[in-house]
Amino acid sequence: MSTFKMIFKRWVLLLLGVIVVGLTSCSKETVDSIGRDTALNIIRTGSWERWTKTVSGNSVAELNFSREMMEQGETLNFDKDGAWHKKKDKSAVSYDYSMPDPKTMIFDGVEYKIQENIISTISKLTLIHQEGAVKTTMIFKRSW
Repeated sequence: MSTFKMIFKRWVLLLLGVIVVGLTSCSKETVDSIGRDTALNIIRTGSWERWTKTVSGNSVAELNFSREMMEQGETLNFDKDGAWHKKKDKSAVSYDYSMPDPKTMIFDGVEYKIQENIISTISKLTLIHQEGAVKTTMIFKRSW
């Protein structure tokens, strides 16, 4: 029985070694790409039904606002073609977007940081762009 235990321990150690080598051989770029692709798939799935944009920190008070960017019945979709589409009654307006990494989105030509971990939160997407004292926050939700 002692020989069997030694052989079993050696195989277990060998198997663990192979697993460790396999996991450490993945480059940071590969891991980042997996996270980005997962986040993109979550963002692209289904329609976003609510979009709130808030601008704060302007020295001119009239430039600070918070408003709904979509009306009831409008939807926003992030498609695989690299465009987001704001749709209402079969008509759509399209703009470009990209996601260079899981925490950054370029939305309509402006780079935003994604506040939450989009992989674990599928019903809300918060984008933040800070330029000096002016902060632009956009919150997308899947339902009203």
